[in-house]
Amino acid sequence: MSGRPRLGYRPALDGVRGIAIAIVVSFHAFGWPGEGTLGVDLFFVLSGFLITTLLLEEQAATGTIRIRGFYSRRARRLLPALFVLLAPFLLVVATVATAGSLRSPLVTALASALTYTSNIVVAADPSAASGWMIHLWSLAAEEQFYIVWPLLLTVLMRVGGLRLVGRALMALLVFAVVYRLQLLVRGASIERLYYAPDTHPDSLLVGCAFGCYFSRGRLPFWIPSSARAREVASALSLTLIIGAAVLLGHIPERLAYELELVPTAFALVAGIFIVCAVTGGTIVARGLSVRPLVFLGQISYSLYLWHVPLLLAIAGVDRTVEFRTIAAVALAVIFASCSRRFIELPFLRRRPEAAAQRVASRPAPAPPGGGAVPDLAVGGVGASPAA
Repeated sequence: MSGRPRLGYRPALDGVRGIAIAIVVSFHAFGWPGEGTLGVDLFFVLSGFLITTLLLEEQAATGTIRIRGFYSRRARRLLPALFVLLAPFLLVVATVATAGSLRSPLVTALASALTYTSNIVVAADPSAASGWMIHLWSLAAEEQFYIVWPLLLTVLMRVGGLRLVGRALMALLVFAVVYRLQLLVRGASIERLYYAPDTHPDSLLVGCAFGCYFSRGRLPFWIPSSARAREVASALSLTLIIGAAVLLGHIPERLAYELELVPTAFALVAGIFIVCAVTGGTIVARGLSVRPLVFLGQISYSLYLWHVPLLLAIAGVDRTVEFRTIAAVALAVIFASCSRRFIELPFLRRRPEAAAQRVASRPAPAPPGGGAVPDLAVGGVGASPAA
């Protein structure tokens, strides 16, 4: 890669989201692949990559990162669909409250979902949150990342530029690995190690690092630059992602953490896969751009929101291939499609940038100042699918 490429809209990235959400939904619905939660980590890497790239592109184009604009875009992207999902639960909680009981797991789950603290609640006590909303932990992790990372990135860029950003990311990653290891030695629970924000940052940090490379128009030296070599790298990384999701489900969860570098290694493989998808020119990148996979990626955020409640309501907790489970997944796809069309896109189209573009297209002179970096059809665990 040469120069400073702008990310723009890349259908292959929606394809990456499509693969991630397919892994997650298949795991929750049918129990396969056995380590389907790695689909969330794939979302995390993608979120770190996209958000970092967009912020650095904005900084390069305008000389600054507009934090308020970033938060506004994230709110329009994430909150409307989430509020629609939580509305029925809010009615149930209101009914429970009138009966005088506010200690229900459903109340805890709703409060933590509304405050984006589900990951902290579940890490402290998995039984404290309702299973209907336990999957929202990943959205909480991403939202916490969205709050902290733009501020930290802005400070690092002002103090030392991209070189300091890269060093800070490496230091944070090493610290996270060492910190998680000492918690493991002290007997921390699997829930503490997996859900807590201070023990599950590998994927987001690695995604940020790849975003820094991409925004500089470079690839890490260990990623091949030729199209033919990237063909091999993209196919191999995809194989490793699917293989890890299938094979790691056959080993004890604690052993996966005792191997310690497994989360970091998976994040690196996912990062390579995403970068190869972005740079294009490979069979895998073209495969990621097929319409069904792109569509699945575009609805991935709402599909992530709706699939767990619908599975529990229709099929219960049994992860088997039967009519009820298939019907629940199909209904989740329908709900997600409607959510994207009637809830998410209308709010995104109301963004101030779009209004500014409409004003600028009129005969009257456009106001001074550059436009914001577009929000890139960022969809999907938000990242998790939210990114």
